[in-house]
Amino acid sequence: MWYTSTPVVRHYRLLSQGLTLLALVLAVASLTVLDTRVASLPANQTTLALALIVAIGQWRWTRKGVFTSALVLWPLCLCLVTLLFGTCAPEDWLSLERLSEPFRWLTTPSTLLDWRPPLVELVVLTLLTLGILARTRSSLGVPLLHMSCLLLLLLDQTPLHHWLPSAALLHAHSLTVTAVLGLLLAGQWVGVVSGWRPTRDSLRRGLWPSTLLVVMTLALWQYLEIQADGELQYLGQREGRAMEERLASEFNDFRHSLQHLQVFLEQSPLPPSTERWQHLTRPLRDHFPYLATLRYVEVTGGNVRSPATTVVPRPTDMPQPAAVPPPEAQITTLAIDAPAPTMKITLSLPIRRPGGKLLGHLAATLSLSAMAENMYTHPPSGAGSLQVRLTYHNRLIKEWPMEGHPASWTVSVPLDAIPLHRPDNKAATVDTAYLPLELTLRPDTRLLTRLRSRLPAVTLMLGLLFSQFLYLTLFSQHQMASQHRALARSNGDLRREVRTRHRLQQQLSWLADHDELTGLPNRRHLQATAQTWRARLPLSVILVDIDHFKRINDCLGHAEGDRVLKAVGRLAQETLGDDGLLGRYGGEEFLVIIPEGRLAEASAVAERLRRAVRQAPLAHHDGTPLTISLGVACQDQAPLDLARLIQQADQALYTAKHQGRDRVELFVDTVDGASDLDTPPFTA
Repeated sequence: MWYTSTPVVRHYRLLSQGLTLLALVLAVASLTVLDTRVASLPANQTTLALALIVAIGQWRWTRKGVFTSALVLWPLCLCLVTLLFGTCAPEDWLSLERLSEPFRWLTTPSTLLDWRPPLVELVVLTLLTLGILARTRSSLGVPLLHMSCLLLLLLDQTPLHHWLPSAALLHAHSLTVTAVLGLLLAGQWVGVVSGWRPTRDSLRRGLWPSTLLVVMTLALWQYLEIQADGELQYLGQREGRAMEERLASEFNDFRHSLQHLQVFLEQSPLPPSTERWQHLTRPLRDHFPYLATLRYVEVTGGNVRSPATTVVPRPTDMPQPAAVPPPEAQITTLAIDAPAPTMKITLSLPIRRPGGKLLGHLAATLSLSAMAENMYTHPPSGAGSLQVRLTYHNRLIKEWPMEGHPASWTVSVPLDAIPLHRPDNKAATVDTAYLPLELTLRPDTRLLTRLRSRLPAVTLMLGLLFSQFLYLTLFSQHQMASQHRALARSNGDLRREVRTRHRLQQQLSWLADHDELTGLPNRRHLQATAQTWRARLPLSVILVDIDHFKRINDCLGHAEGDRVLKAVGRLAQETLGDDGLLGRYGGEEFLVIIPEGRLAEASAVAERLRRAVRQAPLAHHDGTPLTISLGVACQDQAPLDLARLIQQADQALYTAKHQGRDRVELFVDTVDGASDLDTPPFTA
């Protein structure tokens, strides 16, 4: 065909080299020449550096430098797989924070976590590297690798990240990085698409179902990303509510202290003097450092005067309290200093006599930024940190800076901590108006990575792996089906194949029922035969064990042990004849099953076997003759319980071992139906 001819393939190869070279130049230019905001981010610099290495390996591959390409890409593949494992595994398994400690001097003030590429680009780089290392063979799943890369790159540039803030996770999406990865993908695909022609049917059979699975995986991944973002939002809201409670608690503590002072002044017969006022307000000034001013405003004949005032060091333009506040309520007002964005809160409480007569007001001015000082405490070093901003109508009141690299994720929480107008001794209701404060939380990359669920990343990786397995399975099945159809057209080869398989099946069937060393029936065959003889009662079993067989293996070697096993099996088979079925039960043990044989007959057969082995020219390393111990048991009533019967023979065998070996012992029930099975076996 024209698209597989030599000139066309050569043109494809030249186009692949051009696309790869363009990707290489663009990556180098982005790292060295272009000084854009996106290219200067640590994660994007790492992605471009890794893409540059992939481009070098792919360039050598297009130039038929297979060895050089593998030499470059295998270490890179190991590095990428390690990064993927660190992204999916729990923090305790592979902590990039701990791995970055030796490189702290190189990455300061960032960490390896800040330099790690985002998940999508990391997966694309891994797939491109695996595609080259797999020699771009369709039989190894490279077409699906390319399709997965294409879908991931398209998804990476969707507007999803505008309404899902945490999906970007630690980086700003770069069109330059996507262009470099897209050029590498196009160059790799163009260079090999003509070579997939011979397997196009198998490729189509495996590609489309596995691609559908990839699409479903990406959809599930995005759904889990949304769920993970919701969990982060919940954590941020919870942290914000905790800060709100601390701020509200601080404000309420001050308000309650001020109310105690209000009660004291209402019970005092005269207004306080200056010295008395300083003495009364000293505990408030000491306990509440954010108290700016505290005034006692006396109302006399409709006139207002301030006989007692406590002034804490403050700006000269501190807002003054209202001249005559309404007598029936507590008033909270807000003012902003003109020279600096310092916010002050003024709190006023009425002073009344027991009869209800208004004497004056107790007015306090608080510094909101100082009061919010204890809202947030930085976590221990190395655990990640938050950037916390407290604002009022977008005007900054207080900011706690972070230690690490900021992540592209924030959460805003409105604070209902300071009521603007609330009657005394009444709880807040839904109609209570609060000071419109807003708290903005922004974690650094370490904290966000630690808090974020690994489930989306694990789901993505498992889905891609399962889709790859599906492709390989379908592709292999189709290839095998094609081969089977070709074999079906050759009758001669098919007949030879059938005969060969039949012979192998017979061998396997024989091996399944016989011991390969001695040629005797194995345990499976013995049990199956005993079940066919379950009506031929009484049925006796003889369990044979070679005495001190371990000494033969230890002193003479396992080869001599195998020879002894074969000799004993052959000798026992000749001695037994047609009186029963002999098989190897396991290790150095043999089992004899005698249908319609009573205990006395089985005992005679066992004695005959013992003498035959005793008289055989078989000896240990020290010249002592080889002996065997035998346990005999019999069952004469239905139903046949082969397992119990063998256990009884084993009990008798242990008795023979215990009483000196080279003997035959019979299993006999004791009085009142109890048996030797009720006692623990002897130790050989």
